[in-house]
Amino acid sequence: MEEILTYIKSDFNGRVSIKEKRPGVYQLLLPIYHEDGDMVDLFIKQKDQHTYSLCDYGLTLQRLSYTYDIDTENKESILQRILSENSLSEVEGNICLDTKPETIYTDIMHITQAYAKIGSMRYFKREVIENLFYEMLDEFIIKELQEFKPQKKVLPIPNRDDLEADYSFSPNGHPIYLFGVKDVAKARLATISCLEYRMQKLNFRGWVVNEDFEKLPKKDRSRLTNTIDKQFTSFDEFKVNAVEFLERERK
Repeated sequence: MEEILTYIKSDFNGRVSIKEKRPGVYQLLLPIYHEDGDMVDLFIKQKDQHTYSLCDYGLTLQRLSYTYDIDTENKESILQRILSENSLSEVEGNICLDTKPETIYTDIMHITQAYAKIGSMRYFKREVIENLFYEMLDEFIIKELQEFKPQKKVLPIPNRDDLEADYSFSPNGHPIYLFGVKDVAKARLATISCLEYRMQKLNFRGWVVNEDFEKLPKKDRSRLTNTIDKQFTSFDEFKVNAVEFLERERK
């Protein structure tokens, strides 16, 4: 342990204070701060003969919780993406990164920057979180609806690639074309596409999964409702009811 602590003192030119918090666990008091001026919490412990672990013992998420709750699937997905992109592990709130003497400086800078990013989640704009809607929809369909043999990016009218459906299912031999809708532009595309499918005399069902139905303007809600065979007003509603409605189509 003394070896890596010596590396840390050298790499930071002595601008570090190291305190043993409990046997084998040392707190690194570094000149690295959150945007509000609070010092970033960072600890180091030895895992085995050659490997050490930088971690925060849950203090980053605890600090965030004072002003921001990770209380939705979207927010949890954002957090997990930050962890994955930064190669961090998390167990019961403790966010860690394995390190060794040769890379300790860059690893400290890397993990503290990630802690700062997590601490800034409360400032993320709504549209950043909403961008996960399509990813979560795709993940759910691929994982949970495989028995209905979903196909992605389908062209019901072969020469009209501007009328692409996001997914298709064929539980009874006739396709169900599904559109994910999170904004006005996609709502209008779903409406126009299904109207064109009808004009081509296609035998199909048109479904829509809305990110937030109430968010759409009233006229677009009306057009969509009058055109689509089945709407799910939210992704959560789709997750709960998709299998049941697909099973109904089999009859």
